[in-house]
Amino acid sequence: MASRGAFSGVSFRTGNRVFPFEQFDLRLNRPDIVLQRIGYTDAALIEAYHAAYLKRLKKMNFTEEMLGSDLQLPEIVFVSDDIPLSTKDKKFSFKVKATDARYPLDRLNVFVNDVPVFGTPGISLQGASAQSVEKNISLELSDGENKIQISVLNSKGVESLKETIAIDYIGKTEKPELYVVAIGVSDYLNDEFDLKYAAKDATDLTNLFVSQPERFNKIHQIQILDENATRENILAVRDKLMQSNIDDEVILFIAGHGLLDAQLNYYFATTDIDFANPAERGLPYDALEGLLDGIPARKKLLLMDTCHSGEVDRDETVLAAADATEQNVISRSFRGAVAINIGKKVGLKNSFQLMQELFANLSRGSGAMVISAAGGAEYAYEGQGTANGVFTYSVIDGLKNNAVDADADGKIRVSELRKYVTEQVRKLTGGKQTPTSRRENQVFDFRVF
Repeated sequence: MASRGAFSGVSFRTGNRVFPFEQFDLRLNRPDIVLQRIGYTDAALIEAYHAAYLKRLKKMNFTEEMLGSDLQLPEIVFVSDDIPLSTKDKKFSFKVKATDARYPLDRLNVFVNDVPVFGTPGISLQGASAQSVEKNISLELSDGENKIQISVLNSKGVESLKETIAIDYIGKTEKPELYVVAIGVSDYLNDEFDLKYAAKDATDLTNLFVSQPERFNKIHQIQILDENATRENILAVRDKLMQSNIDDEVILFIAGHGLLDAQLNYYFATTDIDFANPAERGLPYDALEGLLDGIPARKKLLLMDTCHSGEVDRDETVLAAADATEQNVISRSFRGAVAINIGKKVGLKNSFQLMQELFANLSRGSGAMVISAAGGAEYAYEGQGTANGVFTYSVIDGLKNNAVDADADGKIRVSELRKYVTEQVRKLTGGKQTPTSRRENQVFDFRVF
């Protein structure tokens, strides 16, 4: 079977229209059916793959019935006739037409390199209350390749297939600017929960990324540490990021406690959080990714060095007491209720892990790449001999020593960093901690170092 990234080299043609494989991946990527028809596979493995597929559908708010052959989708097309293959003009305008035979149209999405140009809400069409809309759209092209996609959703939340065009910007380019936002909390209002290295992690990681001035026209440093790391101060960062340009790069890093509430929702622990009620002053995951949603910069990376920062499988997780101290590493957790996974396993993997390994994450979110230090049911550890969180240490050490540069081209890309850090953290913690990609951008694999 092919890996989760294999779809990037496959397309479908319907008449004279070509669609990326991702458009049909949710419906046709069925390893359980393939293995069943081969006829020589263990029934338990087939069942596990089918469970992984169902879990994926649930994550995307679909059912098997919704993906039946009679599925009715809204439609959208480019109606502009003069779309170039390449251009020296940074501004690009085009016209689209969207229709639905049954329901009013709700919103229009525009993506450049899998980044939502108008944020995750898209362009609202609700005021029109129409089943047919024509709209002129203007956007700014990124340097180099631009995969531009459009889609439309109806009032029932059903999304059309995405129409795709590709344009190369070959005009004048300028050095981008870098925004490094590093948030670290070691000192909490409740001293019982103080950490050792989280604030230092933020400082060390900032120093690393700002050590490459030759790549950027300007570097912006924003550090929010300890008592300054309140909910209000962190959310105010978005105003600064809104000043970025589309070719700029944004690195957002957080280190500290990560908490799960009774409903298994994730919260980043601000300095004045109520650990018994994290929703009161904590930052939910959506608020963290919201800092990056809809900002002009399209190269966006969120690094999360906290416990439970990966995605949680609510179907296979229960609450249990924490016992997080190990011989060479100390967990960024606290005594109380934490999540552990007890789902049914095939070998050493449950259906949630199989889903993450087999299937690409089609949920685009803000378009940012999100690398979390640990799975949703795991702890993030601080190393006794590294003076950093294990995740942060792996990022810094790998970049400093060029160990991340797998193809030795002198340019470290997001995918290389993700792969290296995942392997290194797992090794340093003896498999107790495994970083995950909470969000992926398979198209925009930009350089980070």
